Amino acid sequence: MKYLSVVLLFISAFQDLVSADEPQVLQTETLADGDVWVDPAITEFRGSRFRAAVWFQDQFLGDGEAYARRAKEFTGTGRRELRKLVQRTLRQLSTASRKVAGPSLDALLAAKKISNLEYHWIVNGFTCEVSGEHIEELKAVPQVRMIYFAGLPARVRGTPTSGQVEPLARHGEKFDPDQYETPWYIEALGADRVWKEHKVTGQGVLNVVHDGGFVLSPNIIVNRYQNPNELANEKDDSGNGLIDDLHGYDFVLNRPNLNRVGARTRYNARLLHGHQCVAIICGRGTERSPNRFGIAPESKWAGVLATQRIEAAVEWAIEQGADTYSMSFSIPNLREYRSHWRKLMEHGAFCGVHFVSGAGNFASPGRQFAPVPVQMRTPEDIPNVVFAAAGVKQDLSRTPFSSQGPVQWKTAHYTDGRVDKPEVCAFNFQLPLLMPNGKVTNRAASGNSFAGPMFCGAIALVLSANPDLNPWEVREIMIDTARDAGPKGYDFQTGHGLIDVHAAVTEALKRKR
Repeated sequence: MKYLSVVLLFISAFQDLVSADEPQVLQTETLADGDVWVDPAITEFRGSRFRAAVWFQDQFLGDGEAYARRAKEFTGTGRRELRKLVQRTLRQLSTASRKVAGPSLDALLAAKKISNLEYHWIVNGFTCEVSGEHIEELKAVPQVRMIYFAGLPARVRGTPTSGQVEPLARHGEKFDPDQYETPWYIEALGADRVWKEHKVTGQGVLNVVHDGGFVLSPNIIVNRYQNPNELANEKDDSGNGLIDDLHGYDFVLNRPNLNRVGARTRYNARLLHGHQCVAIICGRGTERSPNRFGIAPESKWAGVLATQRIEAAVEWAIEQGADTYSMSFSIPNLREYRSHWRKLMEHGAFCGVHFVSGAGNFASPGRQFAPVPVQMRTPEDIPNVVFAAAGVKQDLSRTPFSSQGPVQWKTAHYTDGRVDKPEVCAFNFQLPLLMPNGKVTNRAASGNSFAGPMFCGAIALVLSANPDLNPWEVREIMIDTARDAGPKGYDFQTGHGLIDVHAAVTEALKRKR
């Protein structure tokens, strides 16, 4: 499918404002005119309801090559300025398309031919539940151009709990790089040298961690983000439709509580997973719990749980000013729907967000084994905008279960063919595990779920050193400064090599505008 680029909004980032009162927006693009494209997977669900992700015609990025093309266009524009312009443009596109499509969608809702309609601006379009027998009516909605099969409707299981663990540590303690113990990977990646030589510790950076649940501990609560526009009063103070989203949000259960299980079983492995990911990114030492796990110990973190509501979670992250978005999960068999995830994250990258993931744990023969080129799944298989880290042991030998590339992109929208993945590697085997009570169990944590957060923490230090670097610039820095960990040069097991945080931050400082 070919796409035609057109100017919808005349003012570009480099042109004068038409009027002092008119907010500045960017040139946008459009998908090609013609028949509405429908995901072939939808034919399997003629009489059953499923979720559809629908793209309107007007987008910030049009065809499958638009990300690279527009990244070149904005060379020289700082990330903080560009993210404002792109977010404003995406929102304006959404508003304009909703005015055109809204009446038809309202009629379909009233006739109960669709349900659970939710508009999105991160990819101009919407999601809804529909059955195959009503696809023709959905195709007839003005502005609709692509309809993706986005899975079966989610069913939430289990009994939600209420309340969060109360703060356990004193806030505001001055950071001292020599005060507390650090795990061995801090030194191996060169993060401690960055703290001491460059005085860069993650200040000013917000990491949004997308996981399955979180427990709090003294080591991570001191760096927990607090939404400045929200109060803990059971009201939507910020007007974003969410109540009490102070520190993150559970978009599945529609509540601010990030603890899915409760204090009684807070050492459940599922919750330790989220806790460990946060600890690796920005865990701090405290007087009560002196173990410091975080690569960027003065950066902030917020948590999101999203499952099928990835659009809402990413939009929330952008609205909060997120710099990184850590995803230690892996979804197989998305087929054409992979394109929706990719477009969403390409737009998110232009809004200043660095998406980070582990490469996956599907290389060893067994129940979860997958062959190349699908060994790396979504989101880690997304080119350019998702930074994927494979895993190595402490001696830099490859971890056998760590997924490898390359990956293949041949969808209706993206036709890259073979794509080199992963980008780099980090440590993912027999790491120390930080428990919520502050105790450490040595050699207890393995999996690429933890290589990704190491990559995320490294990027947080780079952005703390130079906050105007755009994601494509940071990717270049991380690749160029990595140290070979496998065969000389690039390989599909360890990428361009082991993350070198000190070299990356040094280069980022050289590029300060």
